[in-house]
Amino acid sequence: MALHYAFRLSLIAFATESVRGIISHADFIGATQSSLIAAVIFFGLGLVFGEVAARVVEESARASFEKWKNNLA
Repeated sequence: MALHYAFRLSLIAFATESVRGIISHADFIGATQSSLIAAVIFFGLGLVFGEVAARVVEESARASFEKWKNNLA
């Protein structure tokens, strides 16, 4: 899950930065470099936040299951 989130976040950052470069009439090399840097940064952030989200969901599911199991007994 974290890897999928990281890829999607980096693609969104790359596209957004590319569009910003086009709108501001930046040179191709500068716009591409800033787009790649943004993609790398947001890929790292996506990995971290995706892993945190996965752990939160797993812990919540585990706690809900334990509560449900205790209510049956």
